[in-house]
Amino acid sequence: MQKSGQIYQKIDEKRAELASLTEIKDYTERLTSQLEVLETKLEEMVDGAESVNLVLSTWQNVVRSISLASLGLYKYSQNDYESSTPLPEGLLRIKVIPEGEDDVDVDEVNADATDTRDV
Repeated sequence: MQKSGQIYQKIDEKRAELASLTEIKDYTERLTSQLEVLETKLEEMVDGAESVNLVLSTWQNVVRSISLASLGLYKYSQNDYESSTPLPEGLLRIKVIPEGEDDVDVDEVNADATDTRDV
């Protein structure tokens, strides 16, 4: 009888171990799915960071252009400011053709290039 009691005890231990392993497997599956969601979100963040970098580099060029246009104000004297307010140099707008657009009408680009406005 004692042997059968030991066998039942081992069976109970193995069942408890199986239940623990099943629980660990469930936790592992949940962790895997959460890590996959995290991976997706990190990829989105990388794309967003690249976009922010592009915008910031563009703004640096915009500020530099405005600064260059404003340098023309140094040539005016105090009398010029009293008679009227001098404006910075006009900036020229040029249409930029995005990469990959080879079939652009040259006449349309030239017409757009002659259209200048002060900023």
